[in-house]
Amino acid sequence: MTPGELDLTAKLRFARAAVFAQLTGLPDLVRAHLTSGPGAPALTTDREPPDTAVTRDVLDLARSSYQEPLLGHCIRTWLWADLLAGRAGIKPDEELLYVACLLHDIALTDRHRPPPEAACFAVHAGEVARTTLAELGAKPSCADEVAQAIALHMNIHVPTDEGLEAHLLHAGAHLDVAGTRAGELPRQTIRDVVAKHPRDGFPDCFATLMRRESAERPNSRAALLWRLGMRLPLHHNPLDR
Repeated sequence: MTPGELDLTAKLRFARAAVFAQLTGLPDLVRAHLTSGPGAPALTTDREPPDTAVTRDVLDLARSSYQEPLLGHCIRTWLWADLLAGRAGIKPDEELLYVACLLHDIALTDRHRPPPEAACFAVHAGEVARTTLAELGAKPSCADEVAQAIALHMNIHVPTDEGLEAHLLHAGAHLDVAGTRAGELPRQTIRDVVAKHPRDGFPDCFATLMRRESAERPNSRAALLWRLGMRLPLHHNPLDR
């Protein structure tokens, strides 16, 4: 099979894990919708990204490639990932995490869309990131870690033993799309992030892209998640409360 393509057995396993994750995550989503989050002071959200030649070049690429709603999603993904890392006491490589967050949806852009034979946009995005980082002079090991993190981000779970950056990218992206783990953050922190990087147009933009992925790559993780009802948490995300 092409990398990222699910056969019938893998689809059944993936669907079972997705449904179980949705059910077990319901209490957190209810808490995020109905309460002000954990009884902790708001977290500082005026974080500055790591400032290196690579991060500056990657940000330029992101700005020139993404639609505005998708660029905002990638930046918020980094902020959520950084905030969740702080709460959990996780210390990732800041440059790798930032780059992975900015590039994780690069294959959803017109400029970097996968060819028809590609089975998964996330796997293709990982390869785009790997090539980009190699051209920017990043170490091969760093490019490999970013590519792996991006390829994994459409999984249902990404444990820390897959890499801290992969774990946090997954957490940040799923929080911004579906509100997963939103109940772990103080409501004021969420308001501050969304005020600085508004979600205007993002749910509709992302829904359009996922419908396209589902039609073009029907055996991918994105397609299966879409058919399992991704549109519901996307359009009822507690971040928009």
